Amino acid sequence: MRATRSPHPVGGAAVQDATSTLEWRLAYVVGRANRRLQGATGGLSHGLLSALATVANRGPIRPADLAAAELVSAPSITRVIADLEARGLVERSSDPIDGRAYLIQVSEEGTAAVQRAREARAIAMADLLAELDAAERAAITAALPALERAIRAG
Repeated sequence: MRATRSPHPVGGAAVQDATSTLEWRLAYVVGRANRRLQGATGGLSHGLLSALATVANRGPIRPADLAAAELVSAPSITRVIADLEARGLVERSSDPIDGRAYLIQVSEEGTAAVQRAREARAIAMADLLAELDAAERAAITAALPALERAIRAG
């Protein structure tokens, strides 16, 4: 049974039920963790790194599909692709299905940039987790499979 969502607690007002408490607390924690990790991008902006990682994971990919995956407009993804291409992180190739279109794929340097960013984020996360005791780290480890399933389902 799905609980009714309550409004965000403002001015110390209590959240109405455990489900919304979980939702708000998790959203807050994920948001704060993300802000702490944002600087760990290997020298790329968050948007460039996100698009580059998507190309690395799903490429070769059409620009329209990349825009949809990144939830940005076509003009925005065109600028992102141009920036990534100027940095030598992605390459264009002809679309074998439609000769008028092109595909974006990650370059060797792009693959290395994604790897550097992942390593930087892992180090930043290790710093966050180092503040916890063994039982707290074990609790997070136990929760990861469920969180991973939730992410894949969404």
